[in-house]
Amino acid sequence: MTRVILAVDPGKASGIALFEVKPEAEPEMLWSGEYQQHEYAFPIRKAFAYAQSAGSRLEVVCERFTINAQTVKNSQAPYSLEQIGILKQIMMDYGRDPEDIYFQSPADAKAMFTNEKIRILDYWHRGGEGHALDAIRHALLRLAKSGWIPTKLLK
Repeated sequence: MTRVILAVDPGKASGIALFEVKPEAEPEMLWSGEYQQHEYAFPIRKAFAYAQSAGSRLEVVCERFTINAQTVKNSQAPYSLEQIGILKQIMMDYGRDPEDIYFQSPADAKAMFTNEKIRILDYWHRGGEGHALDAIRHALLRLAKSGWIPTKLLK
């Protein structure tokens, strides 16, 4: 069965990437981008519509956002939490349980898939501030956690 993975790096500018994995094939990045707050919901809804049209269940992975003392020092802006709330609402709009989101640590994603590794795997996003790359990292980490082996990195 074909898998479709939506990966989100939430924030004031959010990174979003969509991957499709067909049986016995390497993951294909369908698109990636960086979106401002007023643009954020559209690509998420587009991903859900794509998965429905392909007859696939969309897997949603999102960067975990935790408020701690450092977060409070850096900013009082609640952008990431607000974007996660929008993501959860869209999931409910599509009849999905928002508890189905796979949350992952940003440190784990960056450690596993450095910029060099993303370039080797040919999933590089050009332009932007790095948010799309963070979404790509989360998609790749989710795929690796569920059994995908990035064979290009083994050479």
